[in-house]
Amino acid sequence: IKLFINQLEYQDPMKPIENNEMAVQLALFNKVDQLFKINETLEKLMDIRKNSDLNLATGLIGKYVKIEGNEGLVEDGNFLGGEFEVEEPVNVLNITIRDKNGKVVKNIQLNNVTKGVHKIEWDATDNEGNKVPDGTYTFTITDPTKNPPEEITPTMIAKITSVVLGDEIKVMANGDDEIKLDEIKEILGR
Repeated sequence: IKLFINQLEYQDPMKPIENNEMAVQLALFNKVDQLFKINETLEKLMDIRKNSDLNLATGLIGKYVKIEGNEGLVEDGNFLGGEFEVEEPVNVLNITIRDKNGKVVKNIQLNNVTKGVHKIEWDATDNEGNKVPDGTYTFTITDPTKNPPEEITPTMIAKITSVVLGDEIKVMANGDDEIKLDEIKEILGR
């Protein structure tokens, strides 16, 4: 508006702005003003969204969630749980469980697996029957009948331990696995 007023003050009196030209300029100034207001509103909405995400993330600390991934947690001597889905029946599936150093602690073979969702049944023991220590374990589920063996990504239960602040708010699951909020499949009530 100030620019438009200055333009009117300093216009050549012998060549004044015509009415339709003036109306076009007023419309353009109005659009620019509206764009600034839209930008301000979008910034406010982004702040509200970020605050909402932060509230959600901090409310998740200590809670259990389901996330897609191959890291499972043993807590207080118990495996928190996990599941996987097969699209068609499979004769044999192998589940290999490794500790944080990559050492195989347990091999589980499943036979005649039907189509659908299946829970990962593990009693948190190693191949010798000894209880494994609490911590994070990596699960590899493969169909050895396929060449090369086909790997299935499970959905695991994880415990949210902290929030990571930044441009995008993330949470830490199982102590060391950084995940985005939209990677959480389900929040569990336990």
